[in-house]
Amino acid sequence: MKQSAEELELVKKYAEMPLLLDVIEEDKKRIDESSVILKRELKFYLNALQDKVTTDIYELKKALRNRDIKIIEQKRTKENLTISYSIQGYQHKMSPLMSRVRTDVLVMLADYMKLDLTDM
Repeated sequence: MKQSAEELELVKKYAEMPLLLDVIEEDKKRIDESSVILKRELKFYLNALQDKVTTDIYELKKALRNRDIKIIEQKRTKENLTISYSIQGYQHKMSPLMSRVRTDVLVMLADYMKLDLTDM
């Protein structure tokens, strides 16, 4: 069965969004260890971002369920992120390179922060 571009994007995004949460959590730890004056405000902002991402993951999970898409397994290595999934009972696999996944996660983060990457 042929997969639509939208279905592929939903699967990829669902696999990448937990990595975005990891990035935010790591930044919160770095802020804690730093001597930044606005520590509390920065952590508050990052907590709000985490809440928004978590809500979006929940909505994404509902969209996957509505399309009968099931994530079977995710495996992360240094080289790639392997995602096994099924769409209406047909099994598929995707393995984007981690360099691409990291770029996608940073672009997602910029979108959540409402940053225009073309200005950077």
